[in-house]
Amino acid sequence: MRVRTFKYFFKESFTSLIRNRWMSLASIGAVASALIVFGSFLLLSVNFDYILKDVESQVEITAYLEDSVEQESIAKLNRDIAAISEVKEIKFISKEEAIEEFKEQVGKELLEGIENPLPNSFRIKVNDPHEVAAVAEKIERFAGIEEVKYGKGIVEKLFNIIYWLRMIGLAIMIVFACVSIFIISNTIRLTVFARRREISIMKYIGATDWFVRWPFLIEGMILGLIGSLVAIGVLALAYKYLYITVKLNIPMISLLPIEGFYEYALGFLGIGMLIGAFGSSFSIKRFLNV
Repeated sequence: MRVRTFKYFFKESFTSLIRNRWMSLASIGAVASALIVFGSFLLLSVNFDYILKDVESQVEITAYLEDSVEQESIAKLNRDIAAISEVKEIKFISKEEAIEEFKEQVGKELLEGIENPLPNSFRIKVNDPHEVAAVAEKIERFAGIEEVKYGKGIVEKLFNIIYWLRMIGLAIMIVFACVSIFIISNTIRLTVFARRREISIMKYIGATDWFVRWPFLIEGMILGLIGSLVAIGVLALAYKYLYITVKLNIPMISLLPIEGFYEYALGFLGIGMLIGAFGSSFSIKRFLNV
């Protein structure tokens, strides 16, 4: 495609946007509204997944040692467990540290004068939380390990619940993406319908389908870009307010950092342009058969 032709397409697109300014504003409003709704559910889904990953990261294995295990054997066990490829992190908890943690949980007064019954232990985190059962089986085989706990039964149910919650979130996202495309394509179709006579004239004088289509594609992409910028601005302000409010009032809930939102915002621009181009292409198709 020659540069002069490409310039012509852009000129025609901008001329059309200005000439049909009210229809263009309606299209931008539709794109922005649809993307705000879509973006709200995207952020909800992303934050939900972020919280679920935080819950998954808390899953750990506790390996209790036999009382007879000496310091040299403890050091060897530490090395052997750390050498397991799935192990991400290992921490030795002495029986003294364990009783101090327990006192903080239940209150020191309740344990006054009671001999420390807790054993030495290792706390292990794995790279993939779904591997805890397999890693726990490997650790159980080491000499000196008395018992291994990781919430067997509960952990498997937790992962099953998390899986279905993610599937439901994905399904909702797909539904709202389809609704957004439907709304935008129908709005742009009104713009194309208002210019059907112009398209017919261009076809009668010998213009190819792609020569007619390109200005509309560019116009749709511009509308999608502007609409997505408006949506990003609204969502950024709303998400910043939500993030600060949750941090101040419910600090135990971990939301996606504001910086993470801007990473998704860049992709949002591309989504807006693609939806605009797709809507224009879909809408103009019926008017090309002259």
